[in-house]
Amino acid sequence: MAITFTWSVNDMHKVTATGAVYKVEWSCSGTDEATSVSHSRSGSYLHTNDDGVQATPDHTAGGFIAYASLTEANALGWVKAGGVQAHNEGLITTNITNKIAATEISTGMPW
Repeated sequence: MAITFTWSVNDMHKVTATGAVYKVEWSCSGTDEATSVSHSRSGSYLHTNDDGVQATPDHTAGGFIAYASLTEANALGWVKAGGVQAHNEGLITTNITNKIAATEISTGMPW
């Protein structure tokens, strides 16, 4: 089974004055290439500080990317970090596998 995953950014929340993005709303869909069975998930990434507490990014810190310079790849990099990608792709794969297995079951009697 080969599943193709597509990640997307649906929306971003920022502090207008600084352009600091503190929340990214995302979605991920997976489709089995052989059967076209699909499943998707969505969620939100919330920026956290080094202590794991939700915080607004420091727009004066090194490595800060100005809002106008952000790409979808930048935002998805934040979203996918920390095991989020593996976790959600695993859940999607399990759901697709279960959907495919359910179509291989039938009811009835042989007479």
